[in-house]
Amino acid sequence: MTLPSDAPQVLPADWLGVALMLLAFVLFAVDLKATNHGLPTIGGITVLVLGSLMLFDVIAPYSWILSATFVVVAILTGVLFVVALSEVCAAKGRPVTTGLEGMIGEVGVVKRLVGTSFPGWVFVHGEWWRAIVAVAPEDAHKQEHERVIGVGDTVQVVGLRDGKVVVIPFEPVHSSIRPKSKEDLRR
Repeated sequence: MTLPSDAPQVLPADWLGVALMLLAFVLFAVDLKATNHGLPTIGGITVLVLGSLMLFDVIAPYSWILSATFVVVAILTGVLFVVALSEVCAAKGRPVTTGLEGMIGEVGVVKRLVGTSFPGWVFVHGEWWRAIVAVAPEDAHKQEHERVIGVGDTVQVVGLRDGKVVVIPFEPVHSSIRPKSKEDLRR
């Protein structure tokens, strides 16, 4: 049985190879944190291959198997980092879909009567939310009648206030092209 302390005598490792392999992983970590278009990943793959080739004595018999294994591992590591970085870059360009920002613009259905002065319940984004009706600033001083949205009506979330969603009635945009009536066809 060999102890880990006996490993340097059993495997003739070159410490420069170990240092280069550690440098490769540092370069991979730098590429994850900094925006530099994958240059540290390319450098990390190169340093990983060089370090793995320098790690063991290349004169040993069957060393080409060891070298080929290290090259394959380096290529697979590079592919992993390239795919991961491209997914991160693609995710930065997508709109926010979670949290409070993800609720704005969502469409839901009123489940319990919603008014401007009393909250009701709406089903939005797969969840039940307390809701109040939004009031336009120019209509804020008018207290003649309260705006109420009935059960089953469709609403759109325009904001959040005090843990409640602020909604307005939602009317889908119809096409400006309307079918011709029978009278228009006769003319």
